[in-house]
Amino acid sequence: MRRHILLLGAVIVQGFTAYLVQGCSGDDTTSTTTPDASSHDSSTDTSTGDVSSPDATPDATPDATPDSAPDAGCPSAWTLTPVVDTSITQPGDAGPLFLHAGAVGTQDYQCLATVVDGGTTYAWTFVGPEAELRDCNATKIGAHFASDGGAARPEWMEIAGDYVIGKKHSAYTPDGGAGSVPWLLIDTVSTGGTGPLTKTNNIQRLYTDGGNAPTTTCDSQNVNAIQKVAYVADYYFYGP
Repeated sequence: MRRHILLLGAVIVQGFTAYLVQGCSGDDTTSTTTPDASSHDSSTDTSTGDVSSPDATPDATPDATPDSAPDAGCPSAWTLTPVVDTSITQPGDAGPLFLHAGAVGTQDYQCLATVVDGGTTYAWTFVGPEAELRDCNATKIGAHFASDGGAARPEWMEIAGDYVIGKKHSAYTPDGGAGSVPWLLIDTVSTGGTGPLTKTNNIQRLYTDGGNAPTTTCDSQNVNAIQKVAYVADYYFYGP
């Protein structure tokens, strides 16, 4: 079965709601100019916390029913195609932007041991995202998590069940953005269902805040431990 995201605490959701309200107010000009990392504010707490079991998969039953057109009724700023660095610009044959979703959740890391030349090293290793996808009104429209293919094959799923699985095409770190996970251009690997996400050719992850690997110690004392690092981002979906 697919892994479903953990529902977040009220503090993070409230922070993201404020973040989306700003984006929906029409004041967000980053969609029409080449942005940098400081152009998208967020009050999300990026502190980390230990999780005792990496296998926790609580119920993620949808709590909202999306419109047939998820961006219907959103201000024009929400539906504009962003202008970004050429290294992560969508290909010319990707198709137009058909969905913009904000994400609030965590980037999850596990302390893993590696044996090399008879010695053991320890490092925080990315194991996947766990996030809710939300529209311009902060209404939940889906989820983002690692697919059955693992962290290198992230998945986005709408409440109706349609989904897209992708892989990283290229990455870009904007000026001042080293404190957050990079912006990405993502290629489609596979899709499923009958909804809009099945037509996805490419996805962009932009305006990230948080999500970098933990800076706390990873060693023999906490090997296999999981830390979940809070992040927010915007995902843009392109297709015919």
